[in-house]
Amino acid sequence: MKALRYIIALVFCIIITPSSAAATYLYKGVIKDSIADEPIPYASIYVTGTQAGVVASVNGQFTFNSGMKDVEVRLQAVGYTTKTVKLKVGADNVIFLSSSSKTLDEVVIKKHREKYSKKDNPAVAFIEKVRSKMKESDPLNHQYFVYDKYERMTYGLNDLTDADTQELKKKYNKVKEFVDSSDVTHKKILAISLNEKFSTEYYRKSPKTHKEYVEAQQHVGLDDSFDAESIKKFMDDAFREIDIFQNDVTFMQNRFVSPLSNIATNFYKFYLNDTIEVDGERCVEIDFVPHNSASFGFIGRMYFPVNDSTCFLKKLWMNVPRSINVNYVKRIFLNQEFKKAEDGTRLKVIDDLVMEFQVVGPELFARRSTFYSGHNFSEPKDLTIFSHDAEQILAPGANKYADEYFKENRPVALAQDGNMMRQLLKRLRSSKLFYWTEKFVSVMAKGYLPTGNPSKFDFGPLNTMISGDELEGTRLRIGGMTTAHLHPRLFSRWYAAYGFRDKKLKYQAELEYSFRNKKYHSYEFPIHSLKLYHSYDVDKLGQHYLYTSQDNVFLLLKRKTDDKIKYLRQTKFDYKLELENGFSIGAGFEHNIHEATDFIPFVDGHGNVHTRYRQAGFNVTLRYAPGEKFVQTRSYRFPINIDNPIVTLSHTYLPKGFMGSDFEVNKTELGVQKRFWFSAWGYTDVIVKAAKVWSKVAYPDLLLPNANLSYTIQPESYTLMNAMEFANDQYVSWDVTYWLNGALLNYVPLLKRLKLREVVSFRGLYGSLSDKNDPEKNPDLYQFPASTGCKGLGKKPYMELGVGLDNIFTFLRVDYVWRLTYRDTPGVNKGGVRIQLHFTF
Repeated sequence: MKALRYIIALVFCIIITPSSAAATYLYKGVIKDSIADEPIPYASIYVTGTQAGVVASVNGQFTFNSGMKDVEVRLQAVGYTTKTVKLKVGADNVIFLSSSSKTLDEVVIKKHREKYSKKDNPAVAFIEKVRSKMKESDPLNHQYFVYDKYERMTYGLNDLTDADTQELKKKYNKVKEFVDSSDVTHKKILAISLNEKFSTEYYRKSPKTHKEYVEAQQHVGLDDSFDAESIKKFMDDAFREIDIFQNDVTFMQNRFVSPLSNIATNFYKFYLNDTIEVDGERCVEIDFVPHNSASFGFIGRMYFPVNDSTCFLKKLWMNVPRSINVNYVKRIFLNQEFKKAEDGTRLKVIDDLVMEFQVVGPELFARRSTFYSGHNFSEPKDLTIFSHDAEQILAPGANKYADEYFKENRPVALAQDGNMMRQLLKRLRSSKLFYWTEKFVSVMAKGYLPTGNPSKFDFGPLNTMISGDELEGTRLRIGGMTTAHLHPRLFSRWYAAYGFRDKKLKYQAELEYSFRNKKYHSYEFPIHSLKLYHSYDVDKLGQHYLYTSQDNVFLLLKRKTDDKIKYLRQTKFDYKLELENGFSIGAGFEHNIHEATDFIPFVDGHGNVHTRYRQAGFNVTLRYAPGEKFVQTRSYRFPINIDNPIVTLSHTYLPKGFMGSDFEVNKTELGVQKRFWFSAWGYTDVIVKAAKVWSKVAYPDLLLPNANLSYTIQPESYTLMNAMEFANDQYVSWDVTYWLNGALLNYVPLLKRLKLREVVSFRGLYGSLSDKNDPEKNPDLYQFPASTGCKGLGKKPYMELGVGLDNIFTFLRVDYVWRLTYRDTPGVNKGGVRIQLHFTF
């Protein structure tokens, strides 16, 4: 631990040794906020009457030597009033600074506002010069750029009090000895998860390519009981490496305005401080704070060597304002250091990020420390590295290295390594209270109940055990799946359900063979499998939800009668291949038997009643989602981000007469979705779809828009449309949601404290029903059930507009939705309130 502290001290404390050879005196101390009584990071200390100075560490501490016995120093920190004091030799001097109207923790708007001017501001002029020069030192200007990287991610409990540690000692056997002290914040912490990785990064300018070759990695932590891989994906996406040389900084799944953005001088206030020595080099010190402390910006300080014509950035540290419209985050500490290559290229050597946050319960911390070395611009010996489909390539045996390998190769020491983490978890789990609490939370998070350790069969999903509708009445369901502990390539899933009103047993069973070994379940990426599937269940027309099961208990409460239901007996044989580059292909055979109900009868225009009809044929689906990241559950994939476009193309052909098919189905569907960012002013999610039915089909096979009968907000579903209200054989639809991230409310003095965020949604559908598929004009077709009032869209599109508030209590979204067209249709809702649980930073 001492070695680690010394290394951090060297990183953050830059000491200027006076040139005098006479006797020297030691001065040390800490600088604190006079109100919060917290250390002020990176304050500047100047010895009055000399050129000597020092920068305080991230925890406000400083140490320097002087040839003068009685030293007077001038203390400066952005956001605080400059103060001059005398220091005592050898004593632990504690100096308090009072905040000014320009503060690092928040921009305080006072009655007499600070007079800040962009015009004739030397700091603004300097930043503009930096911006004009920064592309010249970009390492990606070279055809090849290669470097080694060590990355460590830890998180756990933060700011433990003496009472907390005593409670840990009381409840859990000898856990207190694992409590450590953060070398950045000096708070007591208990790390519960550790991720380490040694890798080499490869960049190629033309054609533009990036690959990461992972030599070794390990994970140890409490999250092993949940879904460690999905948690890691989320954490990696939320805490991406910060690149301030871009216009936007992607951080905590939001976009912050970079202090070197092309709009930086309008978004930030810049201040030019005195020059100061950093690692023996005289540097210009530039401070920056956003004009609006609630907006998505940083506060911080940059150091540039004096008289450097390239405006090279030597050191950077940043934080976020306390009043920023970001959830759960209390404070962050970011430190980046750069060195200059012989040709003037900037090379990052250290990237250290600490974040303190609190969701519910105890305060937590997350730390990502990255160290870079071995930078070079030579052509790699093995150019085939750029030919891999995946952006990240794991070396054979990358996950099998022992703790000794990491201990010997870490660039900095680690107080609590993988072996100690395992000991900690063992002691925690020796407590029955902790053991069973962990099991309960794990089951609730996964939605499945394991049957052993390791489990070969899991019961679930648990949230589908009870549901109901007009046809079945109360519905009970039980199901489960086998795991890789039974067989790493052969999997099965099944469920059985019973409706107490229709008194029918429904079921589903599937058997899947994977050409790749799986870690736990069959849906893990990438899929390469053959699957045989058979089911008999209800089919709710126009209610096919994308990210949840129709049996989800939370969909029980509905605004309309849920009775547009028939039975479907289906057999499928599918092949699916997913590639690391984001491309996937699926092809299959299907045989369907549609069975009529009292709600959904099959009666043609001649009055003939049919109890069922058959279909059989083939389908193919192509999907391209480059760079897609998602959280993988046992049953669904939830996107972490959709920054890159996702394109899906599918075609279904079920020829008439094939295996008794009563109708021909020839259908093509196309979908595109993407997220568009507007820097700190939020983002827009856009989904556009189009489809066409080329053949004459029965009405259940028409393009029926998804109607959302619940009071929740469901993606790609129409909030105020009734089920089977419209039917088309060709359409174009759109679903546009603009998340403003408080772009307007952040400027309202009282409301901005609530951290509310605006959201606007606009959904629509434009389509038509041709004469050949219109039952009213074709008596050979089954007629639309009279109770549905189903018809084709007219000359105008169906449209809905929603306006709402997001981030209520940090997790709730509430919209009011208006139906803009077809408002005079009998039995429809013209407007209504809808809710959604939406957890985000």
